[in-house]
Amino acid sequence: MNKPTSFLACISGFTSTLLGLAASAPAAAAMPVPLPLRGVPPETVAAALVTLAAIGLALLLERRSQAAQERSQALEQQLDAERGAHADVDNALAGSHEVLCRLVRQQENVREAERSRIARDLHDELGHRLLSLRVELALQQAAVRGTSPAAHDKLSTAIANLDVAIRSVRSIVSGLRPIANGQSLRQAAEHHLADFARLHGLDYRFDGGSEAAAGDSRRDQELDAVLFRVMQESLSNVARHSQATMVCVTLVESAGEVLLKVEDDGIGPAALDHLDARGCGILGMRERTEAFGGTLSVLPGRRGGTVVSAALPLARTPAPA
Repeated sequence: MNKPTSFLACISGFTSTLLGLAASAPAAAAMPVPLPLRGVPPETVAAALVTLAAIGLALLLERRSQAAQERSQALEQQLDAERGAHADVDNALAGSHEVLCRLVRQQENVREAERSRIARDLHDELGHRLLSLRVELALQQAAVRGTSPAAHDKLSTAIANLDVAIRSVRSIVSGLRPIANGQSLRQAAEHHLADFARLHGLDYRFDGGSEAAAGDSRRDQELDAVLFRVMQESLSNVARHSQATMVCVTLVESAGEVLLKVEDDGIGPAALDHLDARGCGILGMRERTEAFGGTLSVLPGRRGGTVVSAALPLARTPAPA
């Protein structure tokens, strides 16, 4: 206990004792009174003691108030320090997120460049060789026509299989390099959707919108590639999981962003619940869109099925070096 508190406690106890004595003054009139207090009315003594007690109480309250204020200031300083630490952590996280986004964009660019190289090699090397082989087989077929029916039939079968291989190579090249030079995203998306629907026996509807068609020449080719890959993966999920009979693709541009929507009439997102997100490509689609400042959502449709929506901003802020 510090000195002011001890002093105040002594005054308080002494005051209480004297107040009790003053209250019982008539009963203690015969008791001897100290010389300094002779002739002083008991009420005056009691008032003086009460005043002293009030002063002591005020000092005690002021001391406690000062201690509480010091504690409050200490807590404020601690809170300011924690806020500063939180701000530093937030800045560090923002910087890390920007670095990760830049790495994802670089990885996507490298991936697209490698796909273009593979597509070019397949088209220029394997495609040309398969076409040359088909020409040779066709010449051999013409040479044995009417002389060797068995050889003619075998050559017809070989040519038919070769045609299937050539179409497969063209399909692979188209998937690796979806947007050809001079082709817009709208044209590439509509062409891919038509081929997809024909291959899987689905009905389809494509809505490119006039604004999207007008804005193709102004958009970043990297953004177009991301949107096409999202559509490609979404259609792949439709074919593998949705059990749909109809698929609709919408591509519109408004309010400074491009919106891609892939909707089907299948069994809905519940079909993906038992599957790993990586296996369905949802994580990859989300990483692509978020790396370019966009968003991706997978929600149930109003009339059933699944709706995959990807929105990318037209104006991208370059990442700091």
